[in-house]
Amino acid sequence: MKRSFLVFTLVFCVLSLGAAPAAVQTPAQNQPQAQNDHKAAKPKTAAKGYSFAEELIDLPIKPFEIQKLSDSELISINPQALKAYENAAALENNPNVFENPNAVGKAWTEVAKITVNNPFLNTANSRIEEWKKVIEIFKAHKDNVDKIKTLLASSILTNEQKKGVLLKHLDDFGITFGTQEIFDLTKNTNGFDTVLKGTDFQAKIKDIKRARCEKKSGRDCFECGRNYTDVAYEKLTFFTKACDMKYQPGCEEVNKIKAEQEAEKARIAAEERRKAEEFATKSYNLTEEPIDLIKPFVLGTVNEQDVLNASPAVLKKFEAAVAKEKEKESIKTPGAMTVMWEEIAKITDKNPFQQIAQARGAQWRECAEKMERHENSTNQIRKNIPENTVSLEQKIYLTLKHLDEYGLIFGALEVANAVTYSNEIANYDAVKTKIKDVRLQRCNLNSASDCHTFAMNHAVNEFDKKAYLKKACDLGRMEACSGQPAPVVAAPAPAQQPVTQQAAEPEKKEPEKKAEPTEEDKFKKELWDAGKRTRIAVATTTLVAGVVAGVLGGVSLYGASKYKKDRDKWGHYYEQSETQEDMDKYRKKTTDAHNKMNKYNTLGGVGLGLGAALIATGITFYCIEFKGEKEVRKKYNVSFGASPFDGTLQFAINW
Repeated sequence: MKRSFLVFTLVFCVLSLGAAPAAVQTPAQNQPQAQNDHKAAKPKTAAKGYSFAEELIDLPIKPFEIQKLSDSELISINPQALKAYENAAALENNPNVFENPNAVGKAWTEVAKITVNNPFLNTANSRIEEWKKVIEIFKAHKDNVDKIKTLLASSILTNEQKKGVLLKHLDDFGITFGTQEIFDLTKNTNGFDTVLKGTDFQAKIKDIKRARCEKKSGRDCFECGRNYTDVAYEKLTFFTKACDMKYQPGCEEVNKIKAEQEAEKARIAAEERRKAEEFATKSYNLTEEPIDLIKPFVLGTVNEQDVLNASPAVLKKFEAAVAKEKEKESIKTPGAMTVMWEEIAKITDKNPFQQIAQARGAQWRECAEKMERHENSTNQIRKNIPENTVSLEQKIYLTLKHLDEYGLIFGALEVANAVTYSNEIANYDAVKTKIKDVRLQRCNLNSASDCHTFAMNHAVNEFDKKAYLKKACDLGRMEACSGQPAPVVAAPAPAQQPVTQQAAEPEKKEPEKKAEPTEEDKFKKELWDAGKRTRIAVATTTLVAGVVAGVLGGVSLYGASKYKKDRDKWGHYYEQSETQEDMDKYRKKTTDAHNKMNKYNTLGGVGLGLGAALIATGITFYCIEFKGEKEVRKKYNVSFGASPFDGTLQFAINW
């Protein structure tokens, strides 16, 4: 029964909204119906009294919430009070409610007039007081804006005085009403560009925007990230706040920054992989056999039980590394040896060789670093010796410094070759003495080639010469056994050759009779005739074409980045547009820049892809031999591997 009575009461209240009882009608309600309806609708269509450039913040009014009624209040409610309340609630829920606060105040006043059976009376009185405060703030703000317009138009006040008025206005109203209205007021005022760019004015704007951002203004968070910080993580923080507040430009910036971060991570990872691959595959060309560059590998504590305890995979890798250590040419690829041992050291399960692999990997990495430094120093010597802008003293200093640091390990022949055509350095006593000392020290460390070279070029008499030739022969230098001359540096050009007996001596030692072609010379010639010349030409042409295509692709991507900046710039202007004409203009410019960016991105991608493909093809032609070349190798018993890098390495060794 109670539920039925409540339903009946609610139906009665709804019906009573369309036709109120005559006993409670006001004189205005006794007028004709059309006239009465027009007056009832008037608060909703009243002229707007205020307009705002930005979202309002920190107004002295609580968010409006629909009041919940109890069963007893529903039964006894005055229908006219409910109707007035609904009208006030509709105005409160209007997104543009602050543009006409007087209408809302009047609506709540109508609710408060009904004192009998009106459960909304307290709410109405509370909202009336709150809206009065809002209206007072709006009126003060509007009066201040009108005053500023007059002051800005004044020809008596200076720009500094006008700026002071603006700063005072921002102090009083900036947090609530934002800063855009100030820029709107001053954009047509002559001479204000420099004022608005001043540090004190910009500092005020920055403080206001940051304060509004903290008070949940998405647009101000976006502006802080875009214009008021140069710190990357702060930008991301502000844009993230703006996105969390449903401000879409902030979300777009967050996505763009994260995409750039991911791209940077990918680039760094790719660069690290490239460096690791370059380290693992780099081969060094050594003019002489190095001494004490790395200690010979000794199995040491490895015993039969360790071998039995090792997993098959670990044992296979260990045996491969040990076998590679025994190869004489392994010293030319220290990166490859480092990787082999470090891969073994990474295995923790059933790996009794882990400590050995860690130690040996560290030794090979140190060896690779020494060879890298030696190669850089050698390149510096070769670059600076012929350079006229480098003084003689500096050239001699670099030469002696290189021999002091690397001579004992890597020999002196490369330096002798580098200084041959610089007569001043080649005949400088300190350089000649240092080269002689290096060769003697290396001979004493059982370097056969250095004993041979020292005997032929530096022995003071025939007795010493024969003694060092014998030592070289005993160490396995066949040329020394027969008394043949040691390899010497190329003779200087005729115009630069000094007229001294010392410089002429190597010429006297060379045999006058032209030597017969060696097996190596025959091998080279047949290899070229078998197709290597054509293959190298094709590979070189393809590589050059690939580089050109890649450069064009890079230029296109650079153009795309330029149009991307234009798109972002026009897009920003589009966001700030105030008229439909500006919106259409900047939308068109944004679209044009975006289309050009996509076009150049496509051309850049195609160029880079084509360039990479051509470069890969050229490298393949460099590495893979023709059938005729392989037959020549078999003829001269020169092996080749399936791997391009192994084949290239073996080719270099045997050539």
